[in-house]
Amino acid sequence: MKVEIVTALIAVGSALAGGTVTGLFTVAAAKRQANGALEGAGRQADAAWAAGQRQADAAWEAGRRQAEAAWAAGQAQAQAQLEVASQTLNAQALAAQREVRRAAYVTFLGCADTARQRHDAWQNALGTPTAGLLRQEYEAAMTAVREALTVIRLEGPDEVTSAAEPLELALAQGATGPTHAAAYQTFLAAARASLNTDP
Repeated sequence: MKVEIVTALIAVGSALAGGTVTGLFTVAAAKRQANGALEGAGRQADAAWAAGQRQADAAWEAGRRQAEAAWAAGQAQAQAQLEVASQTLNAQALAAQREVRRAAYVTFLGCADTARQRHDAWQNALGTPTAGLLRQEYEAAMTAVREALTVIRLEGPDEVTSAAEPLELALAQGATGPTHAAAYQTFLAAARASLNTDP
């Protein structure tokens, strides 16, 4: 009977001791499993963070390249618009200058024609009572020729000025023959050339 009790106590002790050992193994295994799960979750979070960082970097770089491309396109468009505006303004300025010169040349030619006519009228009236008055009209016409020549000197170009001066001189000297005609034709040619080319 004592042997049976001792055996039972040993069995109970073994069971208790085995349960404790088994429990300890179970707790250790659970602890390892939890640590493994935490490490796996940490690695997964690190990988997600790295992937997100790479994606953010790629998006930033793409945005930067897109902004640079948009800036370059805007600069090119602005430059093209400036060039068009500059060309338009230059063309308008040249057209305005051409019109001013044309008006100066026409005025000079008109004054030259009037002076020649007044000179001829004065010469034809020499020895008559109207000769003095006609001479004054010729001199007034020559004053207008000189004023028109001054405008041509201001507006140019030099080639036209150089052609206008001999015509004024011919009129002032009373040359109405071939000298006047040659000077007149030289001025016309220079004026036409000036108006048909860019200054």
